[in-house]
Amino acid sequence: MTGGANGAPARADVVVLTALEVEYRAVRAHLEELHLVRAERGALFEVGTFRAGAVERRVATHMTGPGNPGAAAAVERAAALFAPRALLFVGVAGGRKDVALGDVVAADAVYDYETGKDTEGGFLPRQKTHQSAYGLVQLARIVTAGDEWQRRIHPADGSPLPRAHVKPVAAGGRVVAHHRSDTGRRLAAAAGDAVAVDMEGFGFLAGAYLNQHLDALVIRGISDLLGDKGEAHDERWQPVASRHAAAFAFELIGRLPGAACPASAAPPARAYAVAAPPHRAAKPTIHQLGVLADALLDIPGMTSPVRWQQLLDELPTVGTSVSRQSASRAEALALLRTCAAHGALPELVAVVSVLAPEAPATAELARRIEELGPA
Repeated sequence: MTGGANGAPARADVVVLTALEVEYRAVRAHLEELHLVRAERGALFEVGTFRAGAVERRVATHMTGPGNPGAAAAVERAAALFAPRALLFVGVAGGRKDVALGDVVAADAVYDYETGKDTEGGFLPRQKTHQSAYGLVQLARIVTAGDEWQRRIHPADGSPLPRAHVKPVAAGGRVVAHHRSDTGRRLAAAAGDAVAVDMEGFGFLAGAYLNQHLDALVIRGISDLLGDKGEAHDERWQPVASRHAAAFAFELIGRLPGAACPASAAPPARAYAVAAPPHRAAKPTIHQLGVLADALLDIPGMTSPVRWQQLLDELPTVGTSVSRQSASRAEALALLRTCAAHGALPELVAVVSVLAPEAPATAELARRIEELGPA
């Protein structure tokens, strides 16, 4: 069953993915009150609280391991489990040009430099590109323009203060050891404006692309340079670059529009009407679906398989399209997405209003669906 230790639905405003333990530790250092959340398909997430003045965010973290495929799979699971407002991949990368050790790059685009056709006459690139979310790229530019993010670097180690850049990154399954290698030359020819190289950024953004309305951004600290790689650089600079990337990421998280409400704060029940909206709701975003899923699973008894079965039985137009095994957050998201696609969100509110007419969460669900407006 998906959820926290007390069985409550998992909640997170932002999910931060990393590939390596050194990156994960740097991210984890910015969070308080961490607890473990187990996803249905075995992926483990930790969820903690990030506080920046009056702003409080719930942040989930997960270590994917190296490579694009694992990053893409982790995005799918994070989207189903949390429906976050933003998804970040934070870690280290090799610098290609125009960057120094310890610098941070927020990728406005990521190139897949390995796609192509290998012919007798040589390799013909057929490069694919995914872009980070426009809003997050704009926010990254604001963070880059100031020095506030550098104050989040901890522990301070006396290194020169890093710079930040918003530039393209290239991603592939190979460790590029030198700019004069075959892959290095291919990068220069096909991804000349990429300032860094990583192994997960493209898969991460590909996974976000498959989940509509999921805002995603790649953030990398430079731990080595393609013209000067070595184990000594990894030992010295991977922890430094990880801390720098995490500092930039959490400055950005703190500046996301709208302050998150504490999870314990419940809206007053009398403020909302429970009558089903008379119109068909507009297609919700992934974040709106997550908010609706929280309200649905907060209804007393709704996480019970028996009550979940009863809810689906009362929704004959869509209930057969949704799993009937458990009332997890992933299945709540699936039900809400199906209801939205069939114009059945008002029907869902009507059924829930009969099953739990006095519950504050029922009123909250009705209000949220009504706010979606007409299609």
